[in-house]
Amino acid sequence: MAKETTTAKKELKPVWHITLDREKGKWRVYREGAEKATITFDTQKEAIPYARDLAKKYNGTYYIHGENGKIRDGKGYKK
Repeated sequence: MAKETTTAKKELKPVWHITLDREKGKWRVYREGAEKATITFDTQKEAIPYARDLAKKYNGTYYIHGENGKIRDGKGYKK
């Protein structure tokens, strides 16, 4: 008899990114996989607490990208 194996699907934690929208000159916070930004801000400094609060609320992660697009910082949360 064949042995049946099951794999538990891991629930993926939500991830948010803070990036510069060069066309609009605004900093956007968006959830990974989303087509549109969740919200935009005039400065990165304003965007960071918003993304941090989302990550805390949903036990996720946020990444801060520099003007060059590279990740410069981030943090994850879990219960």
